[in-house]
Amino acid sequence: MLTRFLDRLWRRAATGFAFAFLFGGGAILAPTVFPLVALTSPAGAVRRQRCQHLVHLIFRFYIRMLRVLRVIDLKVEGAERLRDGRGKLVVANHPSLLDVVLLMALMPRAQCIVKKELWESRWLGGMVRGAGYIRNDLDPEALLDACRAALEAGDGLIIFPEGTRTVPGEPVRFRRGFANLATLLEAEVQPVTITCDPPTLIKGEKWWMIPPRRPIFRVMVGDRLDVTGLLGYQYRSLAARKLVRSLEDYFAERLADGKA
Repeated sequence: MLTRFLDRLWRRAATGFAFAFLFGGGAILAPTVFPLVALTSPAGAVRRQRCQHLVHLIFRFYIRMLRVLRVIDLKVEGAERLRDGRGKLVVANHPSLLDVVLLMALMPRAQCIVKKELWESRWLGGMVRGAGYIRNDLDPEALLDACRAALEAGDGLIIFPEGTRTVPGEPVRFRRGFANLATLLEAEVQPVTITCDPPTLIKGEKWWMIPPRRPIFRVMVGDRLDVTGLLGYQYRSLAARKLVRSLEDYFAERLADGKA
């Protein structure tokens, strides 16, 4: 009993330290290191790639720190598919606040769509803009062009089709936006299934509400899907619906079987 109490007390303190480290470190690095990278790199693709790789290194260190502090455990299957995931739509479910950190830690060149507030943030905006992340308030045509440019540049574009963190126990339901994007760009889709047992950092949960034991994150990178096989439909909307249904079934099966 005492051992469990001390373990939980340690994990709560370590979790608080980890959050302070993440946000405090970001507030320091964004106005210092990232502008330095920008000043020492040629404008354009090279600067963007260096900033993305720097984010990858920072998040890889952060995940390693969480494991050393015994805040989480992590098991990954198929990590090489993400390291070699250039120019792919990386489609993942979203059980935890840590999901994007995990994926970026596994991907040397990761691109994502971010909120306007983060793009314009006083503290993190420099990092977000330097890495070339795509703001979500662009008009549809500009957003499509930005995503196309990212894929053509060889970036892996991370998308969470649920739009928000998964509610534990509820079935996976994907919005159709990612499928429209995939069919319009004729992009390969790289599915990634993420589980966390016991659940932690879920939607609506405060950071200090830690689970009774150390959570195990499992990341399973599946086989890539070529959406060009769906483009024989007369209407692209039908192809998009078919892709949504296929991926919902794919994730439901793996989450039900615990294969991640």
